[in-house]
Amino acid sequence: MQIFSLPQDLTLNTHAFSRRYLGVTNRDAVQVDRLYLHVGQELSLIAESLHNEYAKAHPEIDEAAKKTLNADDLGMRVYAEENLLHWPFFPARLGRVSSRCVGDGLHHHQEAEPLPAQLQALRTSKSDKQHFRIAFINGFGVNLGDCTMGVAAFRQVAKYLTQYLPSFSCDMVYGSGVSAALADVVAGEKSIERVLLQAPTVCDLAQYDGYFDFSDLINMPQYDSLPTVDWYLWWCGLDPQTVSPVQKRNRGQIRWDAWNAVRGLLKDDKPGQKIFFNPKASVPLRTMPAQVAVKFARRLLELAPEITLVIDQPMDLKHKRLMDLSSHITTPEKFKALCAQVDGLITVNSFASHVADFCSTPAVHVCSTIPANRYPYYPFSAPINLQGYEQLPAFNQPKAEPEKWETMHAVYHTAWESLAPAQVLILLREKMAERQAAAHEPQGLALIAEPKAVTCVERTSATPRLVRQKLASENAWASQRFVQLTQSALKPGSICVLACAPDPGLAVTLANRVAPHGELIVLEPRTLLARSVESSLFTASAFAARVEPTMPVAGAYQTKISVLDPWSESSSSDWGNTHQVIAVPNRSMDQMALQTCDCLLIQSPMPYREVLMGALETLQRCRPYLLISPVSREEVGAICKTALKANYVFWAEPAAPSGDMSTLLLFGVPKEKQVKVDGFFKVE
Repeated sequence: MQIFSLPQDLTLNTHAFSRRYLGVTNRDAVQVDRLYLHVGQELSLIAESLHNEYAKAHPEIDEAAKKTLNADDLGMRVYAEENLLHWPFFPARLGRVSSRCVGDGLHHHQEAEPLPAQLQALRTSKSDKQHFRIAFINGFGVNLGDCTMGVAAFRQVAKYLTQYLPSFSCDMVYGSGVSAALADVVAGEKSIERVLLQAPTVCDLAQYDGYFDFSDLINMPQYDSLPTVDWYLWWCGLDPQTVSPVQKRNRGQIRWDAWNAVRGLLKDDKPGQKIFFNPKASVPLRTMPAQVAVKFARRLLELAPEITLVIDQPMDLKHKRLMDLSSHITTPEKFKALCAQVDGLITVNSFASHVADFCSTPAVHVCSTIPANRYPYYPFSAPINLQGYEQLPAFNQPKAEPEKWETMHAVYHTAWESLAPAQVLILLREKMAERQAAAHEPQGLALIAEPKAVTCVERTSATPRLVRQKLASENAWASQRFVQLTQSALKPGSICVLACAPDPGLAVTLANRVAPHGELIVLEPRTLLARSVESSLFTASAFAARVEPTMPVAGAYQTKISVLDPWSESSSSDWGNTHQVIAVPNRSMDQMALQTCDCLLIQSPMPYREVLMGALETLQRCRPYLLISPVSREEVGAICKTALKANYVFWAEPAAPSGDMSTLLLFGVPKEKQVKVDGFFKVE
């Protein structure tokens, strides 16, 4: 991992994104909010912009001198990971190279499986923490194929995270320019919560407890000697030998819209099996030359008169059994759907091979530079190499720079010409027979309606919650229903009390409804949430409100709740997320001695019965409406008996939009008001 700083503020505007970077104001201090992680292409784009600005400011410099300008000349500073390890909030690195878990600095592990001990050390160092957030710097790389295999390894890593941590979630931290298709590959995993598409600051990184680093992965130790999925396991600190081959197979998802579109294309009157011929890879080094591909395709059609050959790239070939879909397969999602629905696949594209595995499509994968044994765990794929590939100039290299490729493309053209279509066809037919005999396949394919949303944290809302606080689904639904159900109960000038405010948006809505001469009183004993609500009310100019950080239950002057740690995950339905307990002031509704009160709303985790016990005088005097949610069925009886002392009746509906009756939303009405609520049932 590299970290960089800039000499002055800089704005980048590209076709993909716009962002303003803050320059350091004190080069002798560590300004963590102005230090950026080097992920993706942002650093090179920034360097190019600074280079252009420097050239404009120094027109006397000739072109040769301009090319020799380095980061220091431009005022940039690039730091190694080790430079930040002394900062106490810098997270622990995990995997084959670790920090904070074993000794000082970065530690290179030689033992077979260091990850369990690292996770145990991380848990011990933060024994009060209940939720851990883990970052994957540069994800699993930006190549679709590598990312697919990285996710396969991640499923095994997630098992260890589950075993050693109380709960956890993971973020994929990428830089700019990452494709939506790459985000789709990783976002399907339930333990992966967010895919971040711009470089975080070092300050942002402090939200994480640990991280794995996949920067510059193709140059990491053993990347070119281990099977790729085994390398991911090894680099994450696991022993690949302990993971069965079945668990190293790929899993993936395809959207129904792409699936149906491709299914419609393949439905025609062309006879026989449909074989997808895919001679194009992501780089010329691994692509079959166009002239060779035409000869190869023509020979396949001659050798196998029972097949229809499907192509997704234009080809200078006409044949009655050639199906050209090049104008239709326009997205990676449709490409995956095509790989899944054909009878067989002949490809030079490693991503197609990985997709074929999770779709259980019989395949032959022709490798021109990488050893075919790099992908040994696909039962229905036959990986083969070009003859003499070890002696070719780019052996074991995934790509070649354009200048270098110019010097070697002729020798690779000759090597491709030696590939025998008959041999490839024999291998494909063998795999097709094995696939036909296999039951319960495909095991790794899922068809979905829409991909999980991948986004950064929303920071522009007028009512932001704490970044690490998750609004429980029942609380989110309660916010919507409370807004609807108070439309007739609250008018301008009304007095409303809201006990617990996990969603600042509800408080803002209620405050605006009673303005300008009414008042919303928010009772929120969690100090951080109280401040969040105050900030939201101020930002929205909702001044007909006040927030009191108190607990409104009957009895004592103080009550005790768990402490809320803002750096760790929290739920709106819990007081806090640590084992530490703190005393908070207590002031019941009756002690507030309100002259009028039109509505009392109570949300979890408030103890509903205790709040009502401390509000009986207010209920008898002011006769407010009561809205309480979410209430478990077991709590309903005690709540109703308490409010019965003040002559209230209750109506109820499910506390979740699914209609599940295990939790309820209660609407309490004074008996004399004779109110019936549509859609609710009366609680007897």
